[in-house]
Amino acid sequence: MEELQGIRLPDYLVIIAYFILIVFIGYYFKRYIKKAKDYFAAGNVMPWWLAGTSFFMASFSTLLFVIYSEISYKYGIVGIVISWIGPICILLGGYFTAHLWRRARVITPLGFMERRYSSTVHQLFVWTGFPLRMFDNALKIFSTAIVMAVALRGSGITVIHFMIIVGIIMIAYSFLGGQMTVIVTDFVQAVILAIAVIFLFILTMHTVITDYGSFGTFLSSLPEDFLNPVREPYGWSYLIFTVFIITVLTYNASWSLVQKYNTVRSEKDARKMVYLIATLMFLAPPIFFFPGIAARIILPDLADAKEVYAAISLKILPVGMMGFVLVALLSATMSTLGSEFNTLSGILTRDFYMKKVKPGITEKNEVVVGRVTTVLIGIVTILLAILLSFFRGLTLMDIMFRIFSAFGPPIMIPLIVGLLFRQFNARGVIWGVISGATVGIVLIVANFILVGKYSEQMAVDPNLEFWLRSGWNSAATVLNVLATIGGMWLGTITRPTPREEADKVSAFFNDLKKPFQLEAAAKESTLSPFKIIGFTLALFGVIFALISLLVLFVYHNPRAFRVDLILGLTLLMLGGIMWLGSQKRNG
Repeated sequence: MEELQGIRLPDYLVIIAYFILIVFIGYYFKRYIKKAKDYFAAGNVMPWWLAGTSFFMASFSTLLFVIYSEISYKYGIVGIVISWIGPICILLGGYFTAHLWRRARVITPLGFMERRYSSTVHQLFVWTGFPLRMFDNALKIFSTAIVMAVALRGSGITVIHFMIIVGIIMIAYSFLGGQMTVIVTDFVQAVILAIAVIFLFILTMHTVITDYGSFGTFLSSLPEDFLNPVREPYGWSYLIFTVFIITVLTYNASWSLVQKYNTVRSEKDARKMVYLIATLMFLAPPIFFFPGIAARIILPDLADAKEVYAAISLKILPVGMMGFVLVALLSATMSTLGSEFNTLSGILTRDFYMKKVKPGITEKNEVVVGRVTTVLIGIVTILLAILLSFFRGLTLMDIMFRIFSAFGPPIMIPLIVGLLFRQFNARGVIWGVISGATVGIVLIVANFILVGKYSEQMAVDPNLEFWLRSGWNSAATVLNVLATIGGMWLGTITRPTPREEADKVSAFFNDLKKPFQLEAAAKESTLSPFKIIGFTLALFGVIFALISLLVLFVYHNPRAFRVDLILGLTLLMLGGIMWLGSQKRNG
């Protein structure tokens, strides 16, 4: 295979400029953080399109490109089909739960647990869900660093170095501006991601058509079954009983995603937000993962399929543009982590510190505590990511998937059930968490034992391989969901709901019947995100245009210059449109 060219000085300059601009946004919004609602819920005044874009960006990380590009490289369009389950799940959530989350009238996703159930359940969820979220976030940082290490090979920057750099940047901009910064930064990063993946898609398509004469000839050159939408090990059972169940739970009960519903002005805006997210989730997969499919022909001898997205980018993109794609991949992870850091900070501050340590603190002190906990969460996440880097003999995604199957349902199902049904009580939730977690732990331990015992046979027996991996995951997910719901039902019927809790539940569901009304003061807020978004995009566009001149005069590459200049002017134009929009709104 032809040796891939690494990134060069212009690519490094793009990455450095991106980091500086991201921290600048956090500094800009620092002045607007006056109350806890501003820091944790963006003041409840974010436009639906901005909050929806933030939700979309927070729903995936670089890990998505690693996993699904690998699937696309190995199995074809099934990677796209798996991703298309997402729009279905978010539309279900939009119909059943989006307006209810808004009507719950809480600042953090777990804030309603005490209102709906009890203080014991509230604290149980704070401390059972936290470790899972921290581990997941550490894995995101680690996987991002692995991808970056492919491109930065030979630079002297190791995986650990890059994990520390990303973690510090995340802490900085989440610390300064809170949820408001996260949402605005998400939009900037979404624009960067969209431009990068579209450019890569177009250049990959151009390469394919140039090499094969037509797109049809290229398709006929792909391996057999590459165009089958469903194929093993990703058959119908896996799609329905694993991907669908986990995705619908994640999009309706994941703390950082649910928090986005609390940032918009109204229930109507929440529904608009859902439709936007579903549209983006439907349009994105073919653009995201076509390069992985094409790489099967362009890079047929790739040693590690996990590196396919970085490898195809290095193969096709000109100097400067590769740095932009790396920035886009970084933005996917940083958007997710920004939402996670802010949400977890809100939970530690409002759901633990203010409940158990120091009740009654002022709004100003609450923001201070929120910033301190953001730093602590960031530091612990970085340390966990570094720890994961030493477990080189483990398949981290395999482990993470099993851990989610074991602990995701008992943590997420009670949140959704608490919104939709009044029959289940606090005792039932505790039983559900215990039964679900117990079944999950037993299944995950049994699976690790069996995989270890029959690893040699799995290498030569596809059926055994399927049942101990994909088949086991599907069965384990379904059993865990049933165990959690069964435990909640048994715990509820074995003892009557106490009068105090019954009154609390009645009041809670009466609130859920009342449409959410935004406070008048919030409606009159003049804070517009257009100005800073427009300025940031335009500035990044100017920087990229200048870098394109460096590519022309130093590297003497006219093609790369043209591509980079077009990209820079595109950013400048989009930024100018946003800036003009802010001036008209203020005028």
